[in-house]
Parts: sequence; structure tokens; C-alpha cells
Amino acid sequence: MATRMTCKELQSAIVRTMKEIQEIKQQIMQTTSSPEKRRLLRKKRELQYLQLWHMSLLEQENK
Repeated sequence: MATRMTCKELQSAIVRTMKEIQEIKQQIMQTTSSPEKRRLLRKKRELQYLQLWHMSLLEQENK
């Protein structure tokens, strides 16, 4: 059975994901390769969904 993340772990995950998203955005702006840009956009979208999931878990934890 998987263990649940604590509030502190969720907050850390949100901050870490935000940093990763910012890094990906920088890479997107710097790349000229279309396939690379698509790969980075897909990765950014995945990270955004992950961040929403963490925020949802944190909200549930705080209720």
C-alpha cells in the first residue's frame, strides 16, 4: 500500500514542480528544433497536471 504524502512533502513537491516548469519554459524559448519544442511542451503539460494533482491533495489534506 502506498503511503500518503504529508503537507510539508506536498508543498515541497509543488515548489519543485514550479521550478521544473520554469526551467522547461526557458528551454522552450531557447530551442529552435520543432521536435524538441513539442517534447518540452508535452513535458511542461505533464508537470502542470502533476502540480494540479499535488495542489488537490494538499487541499484535501487541509480539510
